[in-house]
Amino acid sequence: MIVKRKRPQEEIFASFSWWDKGCFLGQVTGDRCDYIEACTTRVFGKGAIAQQEILEIGSGGGLICEDLARRGAIMTGIDPSPGALEAARIHAQQSGLGHIIYYQQGVAEALPYANGSFSVIVCLDVLEHVRDLSATINEIARVLAPGGIFVFDTINRTILARIALIWYGEHFPSGGLTPGLHDYHRFIKPSELRVVLTTSGLQVRELTGFMPRGFNNGHMKMGPGWFKGVSYVGYATKQ
Repeated sequence: MIVKRKRPQEEIFASFSWWDKGCFLGQVTGDRCDYIEACTTRVFGKGAIAQQEILEIGSGGGLICEDLARRGAIMTGIDPSPGALEAARIHAQQSGLGHIIYYQQGVAEALPYANGSFSVIVCLDVLEHVRDLSATINEIARVLAPGGIFVFDTINRTILARIALIWYGEHFPSGGLTPGLHDYHRFIKPSELRVVLTTSGLQVRELTGFMPRGFNNGHMKMGPGWFKGVSYVGYATKQ
């Protein structure tokens, strides 16, 4: 019996197929950015997304940065993976967006930006990968401008999430996820994240499920909803 070596997450993200049509993250990018824009509209008003300087923490291959840049935002993406950043920079140039997206290598626990630098910070499918959640949220609160918005998306630590994302998602071809991508013990319960956000001085405005919302042109539409059993989204503001 041959036992496959579990690849480190750093290795996975360095060679991840960010822009392949079959990439699950790519398939839900538009839905996630719709939520970011909706949150921005609630706080700043209609059309405000086009006026924001937005930081994406854990920008990977640039999926979110490019979508938001097309909506008019000025984007900064930070990620620890040189391979992911190289893929992001190349694709941004090919897409004609290199002039409004800036990528930088760094970690969430020590952001290389001054206090209050960004009006909007987004962190999607990343909090469950950071080494120190409290340090990450403290840094987000520090570099977020007063009145600014932090939008997040992460995975709930439930048996259902473990079955759906790890047992099925990572071990069956139809699951579409890379083996080793997730660590169940790093998943975060909504109550835990709420405490960390509040302790860091951020006010939670919404915390809700992120779930299937029907189909659109053969694509399973995702959006906010009542069910938090697998993944959830939300936003907080800084007073």
